[in-house]
Amino acid sequence: MDDYRLPDHQQPVFYDSTPLSDDELEEDPMSQAGSSYAGLSSIDSRMDESDMGRSEDMSDAAMEAGSVADSEMSSRQTVSTLYPHDSISQRGAHTGYPAPQSAQGSLADIHSFNSDDDKSLHSRLDLQHDIVKFHLRSLYPYPRWVEWLLRPSQERSPAVLDIGTGSGRWAVDMALQFPHAEVLGIDLVPPVLLTIDTIPTNCRFEVDDANLSMLHHKDCFDVVHARSIDQGINDFNGFLYEVAQTIRPHGILILCLGDPQFVTEDLVPFPVTEPGEEGFTWLQKLLYHVYKAFHHRGNYGIDSSIHWKRWLLSNPNYENIQVFDYYIPAGPWKQGLNETDSWVAEAVKINMMHVFEAYTPLLLTDGFSAEDIEVMVKGATAELRDQTIHAMMHWRYITGIRRNAPWHERLEEIEPLHRAEDTLIVNPSPPGTKSAAARSVGFVTWANSRVL
Repeated sequence: MDDYRLPDHQQPVFYDSTPLSDDELEEDPMSQAGSSYAGLSSIDSRMDESDMGRSEDMSDAAMEAGSVADSEMSSRQTVSTLYPHDSISQRGAHTGYPAPQSAQGSLADIHSFNSDDDKSLHSRLDLQHDIVKFHLRSLYPYPRWVEWLLRPSQERSPAVLDIGTGSGRWAVDMALQFPHAEVLGIDLVPPVLLTIDTIPTNCRFEVDDANLSMLHHKDCFDVVHARSIDQGINDFNGFLYEVAQTIRPHGILILCLGDPQFVTEDLVPFPVTEPGEEGFTWLQKLLYHVYKAFHHRGNYGIDSSIHWKRWLLSNPNYENIQVFDYYIPAGPWKQGLNETDSWVAEAVKINMMHVFEAYTPLLLTDGFSAEDIEVMVKGATAELRDQTIHAMMHWRYITGIRRNAPWHERLEEIEPLHRAEDTLIVNPSPPGTKSAAARSVGFVTWANSRVL
């Protein structure tokens, strides 16, 4: 693998939100039903706009809930420790919503499709973690809500779950920021770059499969986070129901995804065309064939983010659904970027050039020759490295608040995700126009979108 590296200047300073004071933590932002929490204005006055970054505040409606003290959960319940070694091997319970037959066995493929070894994969995930963290200027959106949920409490230990933890960096950073909270990271493979000295005592990791039942973590967590796990979830809508069982009333679910669809600086998807045709880019040609390779394997989870908002809005376990789209330049070609944003843009470019090379095994199994793959990878790499195209990467955040009500099971049937109108990349797409997916889901028209 070519050694693409970030410049050797100092990494940006991570300006996290000023922690809540003891007095502020004593106050309940949800205690006054029917009105927003006026006390939060005192926090706003202490937070520089650039430090808050792109982490949006909860709407007033999100504050209109009853007191957590009235919830029916056990006040002293903590993170489950029933499975200290390997959660998968110690339980056989599955969700009631099995994956389609064509997707069975795809989890191992998802883990290995883009990695020659776990260390390479986790190194890239570390860089991805820094990209998202420095872009948000935070580890999470809605810092006031998350900090209130994770405030120290004599009644119970606040707890965090990181699903698909990957390299474990997000879980470790959360454990360091909230040393009084318990943090659990789960994935099919444990973090391989962390050592016992670098894992805080309030953080641990388990080998677990998020496609299985999560009932053993019922009412255990205040914050549940999942980043870029869509390809490994067989039934994402069913997963949202399953995860709701783990979240304490008024807790928050945070989903995050970087789409496999780059857009121009005008926020128009690059067309899927061939060399010599108008608007052709090796970047889009490569990503399109990777995307279709997932479909050919029966894995349509890559399209799940199109439906996140609709699924959460229809799920009776959640309320106050918020969606935010972010667009980050793939390289510091954009004028007017500050030092931190320039670093983020360069990191996106470097990360993607490494990912391109890691697509080779997937494309080989889809029938491409090694020579054809090399041509596509070299072409896409050159476009980003030399900045001959101005590409923007699309990141989507969506959050939902767990209702203070008993858990509702899923009643609707599993819907297919292989319809043409439900895909992120459509072939062909006329140059300068939105794809069918863009038109159907408002790819660049959702209200809360931000461009770096």
